[in-house]
Amino acid sequence: MSDHAREIVDRFFSIRTGVSIADLKPGQVAVATSDRRTYAELGYGFTRLLWALHFGDRALLSVHPAALAEVSRLAHGLEPDAVLTREFVERAHAALSSALPHTPPASPTREPGDMSIKLYHPGDAPEITSDGEVRLLTPAHRGQWPGPRAYMAAADHPCAARGEAFGLFLGEICVAEVMTHEASVAEMAHLIAEDGIEVAAEYRRRGYGRAVFAAWTREMQSRGRVCVHGTSLDNLPSIGLARSIGYVEYARNWSIRPAAE
Repeated sequence: MSDHAREIVDRFFSIRTGVSIADLKPGQVAVATSDRRTYAELGYGFTRLLWALHFGDRALLSVHPAALAEVSRLAHGLEPDAVLTREFVERAHAALSSALPHTPPASPTREPGDMSIKLYHPGDAPEITSDGEVRLLTPAHRGQWPGPRAYMAAADHPCAARGEAFGLFLGEICVAEVMTHEASVAEMAHLIAEDGIEVAAEYRRRGYGRAVFAAWTREMQSRGRVCVHGTSLDNLPSIGLARSIGYVEYARNWSIRPAAE
């Protein structure tokens, strides 16, 4: 499934960003504006870094050759980690603003800790056993279980009606849940599944999140969907959880937003 999964993920992010990611070669940069954002993708062989520069106006063009040339010039010869530095993003933003003269200037309002990472599962997820039981959650379960409820709201999410919400129970206590987010590219909802997972604080580090996340991943894969997981780059437990059941890195991104008026 690996090559097929990568093709689907490339297609998903190509539609999402407005640039054909699958066509990129190592060292190349593509820039596109889509949905009020300008995206740049760098291909470094198997390492792909996706970072975004946010502008305050509407999307200007699907792909802007001048912007592509400016960012390509800045990125030429740089290692992937250098492209994710605040200094490079500031320089790239200035270059893009110059190439797109009608775009209002923006200043960074986020620190590098707000960078995020996207991972996807290229094959078959393992079956993880635990002392809990993974159950499908439906709207009928609303309010029926005791225990921690800080985020135990999967049965209230629309995905529960579609059979895409799961909880891990210890007896009748739900201690972890995972649900399918609404697809950001609606026409690919039948091919892509993005998770939302949470484990009650007092039940973490016991393997419950891993068990329910693996079960959700296997179920989505059985429906022919490729699973995507996203989190902040400094959320090491979330990244480690995904990697522990076979997720691999697809892209990293960091955005800077227009300064508040």
